[in-house]
Amino acid sequence: MTIHGKITKGFLKLFIMTLCLFLSIVSLVACSNSTEKNNEKTSGNKQDIPGKDTEIKGEEQGEGDTKLTRIAFEKNNKIYLYDEINKQIKSLGDDSKSKDLLDLSPNKTKMVFRYFDEEKAIYPPHIIIYDIKDESLTDIVIHNKSTQKIMELKWIDNENILVTGHINPSSSGYAVYNIESGEPLMSCIGTIRDVDIEKENILYSNTPHIFPVPKANLYINGNKVFEMDNYKEEISEGALSKDGKLLAFRSWVESEDSSKDEVNSYINIAKISSDGKTVGDIKKVMVGSDVTGYIKFDNKNNINIIGDEFIYKLKSGNLIKEQNTLAKQVELSTNQLEQFKGVLAKQFPEDFISEDTLLEDIDIYNIIAF
Repeated sequence: MTIHGKITKGFLKLFIMTLCLFLSIVSLVACSNSTEKNNEKTSGNKQDIPGKDTEIKGEEQGEGDTKLTRIAFEKNNKIYLYDEINKQIKSLGDDSKSKDLLDLSPNKTKMVFRYFDEEKAIYPPHIIIYDIKDESLTDIVIHNKSTQKIMELKWIDNENILVTGHINPSSSGYAVYNIESGEPLMSCIGTIRDVDIEKENILYSNTPHIFPVPKANLYINGNKVFEMDNYKEEISEGALSKDGKLLAFRSWVESEDSSKDEVNSYINIAKISSDGKTVGDIKKVMVGSDVTGYIKFDNKNNINIIGDEFIYKLKSGNLIKEQNTLAKQVELSTNQLEQFKGVLAKQFPEDFISEDTLLEDIDIYNIIAF
């Protein structure tokens, strides 16, 4: 009985250890799948519109060798520009007004930001274009009704700015403003997917939080050109070809097998009619959930998914994985950062800035080095 008792206890201990190990592995896998699924879902809430500086030419491009000499940043609701050569920091715009939403043009010659009042909203809102070379300021009044509560400013190219406004939790307003005329070129309400200035096309989805829940869809210039057959399938992003003849979009849907916590992802390609009011010849290609990045056409209408490390090129229904050799964003050197902090310490002595100070700890944010 003693020997049998020892064997039983030993077996029981081994069984418990094995069970714990099994449950740990199951938990780890479930967390991993859940993370992938959440990432896929959240990507549909907002789509960034890539600028022309990320254009794919169809050939490899090496890293740039540009030296950074300026830093634009926000601090205490002001916009500042640091000049490394002259070791100076100057405030931009009217010092009596609060400013935010700083962004730099692709050719690095102009900046845009917003004037705002911390106590009372300004209607209609104003955005400011700052010319870095001649130091001039251009005030543009935003009259578009759907962008009165400005949330973001983004350069589409060197002459046009996308203004994003808050409407409600399910919809935003968008308007493209030309900086020369100060007038809107196009606008929409929903979730923007892409903008083509040359063809004057704006691609977006419109799925308000109503009942019954609308199916995922795509609009071009106010015309609904596509709607999903399956109300469970969601659209996460989209792009227009440069010639205006094709559109591509990524979609995802939860697996129909309830026992599997998985998401199926797709690239969808469609031809746009000559009048831009319908699409046809839709093709659907399944892609792995690990394929990350934004979708974009190159100048030959080839579809690419551009990630930080890899570019996935769609060829004959298959994704070809290649190293991303596009020019990367140049970063400040340690020495440049130390010099910047030294000038900051003189400009803002009340912050007690040292070499070890983190910029976010002294309320410096939205930093753009160029």
